[in-house]
Amino acid sequence: MNAASFNVNPIGFDLSVERASGVLQIKNTGNEPVRIQVGAVDWSTDGRQEVMADTEALLLNPPIFALEPGQIQYLRFGVRQPVSSATEKSYRLLIDEVPPSGPQAPGLKTLLRVSIPVFIAPQKKQEKISWQLKHDNNGLLLVAANDGNVHAKIIRVQISNGDGKDGLQIGTPAYVLPGQHKQWSLANGKIHAGPVRLQIQTDKGELEEHLMLEADQVSSR
Repeated sequence: MNAASFNVNPIGFDLSVERASGVLQIKNTGNEPVRIQVGAVDWSTDGRQEVMADTEALLLNPPIFALEPGQIQYLRFGVRQPVSSATEKSYRLLIDEVPPSGPQAPGLKTLLRVSIPVFIAPQKKQEKISWQLKHDNNGLLLVAANDGNVHAKIIRVQISNGDGKDGLQIGTPAYVLPGQHKQWSLANGKIHAGPVRLQIQTDKGELEEHLMLEADQVSSR
């Protein structure tokens, strides 16, 4: 199997209305030349999955280029028409390997894609995440709703009843975008009805939330 290799730096951008442009470094770390195409998409979520839609809001330069082994390209991008907004704007830069033209060598060719989040923050930031834990089918559903105007990155959540026993842990990082929510389906069995403690690690620090899990009406009949 043949695969290209390149890396990007930085791995995310937190911009603002006043500084709504950035520079992305892309380096070919492989042993073969590679062609790269960069696109921008509008980014949102529907709770379970990410939703991406084509956008012309970001101007990219250059949008397509070739890199020799060890070569570095600097991609410059910025908001095409700066607009002041009360809510953070979220985009993603999609950096894709372009398949070479002409006859292909035998074997499976894997094309690499890297996705970079880009946030344009409002002038006044308000961070507010509300949590809910409820029964869902045969398990539990944890919901984080972003009632603020900027994103939150959830790195890890430890869920327990606070009685010293092992609980549940979510260890896959996830973004919760403003005005949207993120939900996790959890296997039940370790968390029982009553007070529940959430220990939450974000990219900005650690938080603690206390919830009340109602009894499962279906299983208690």
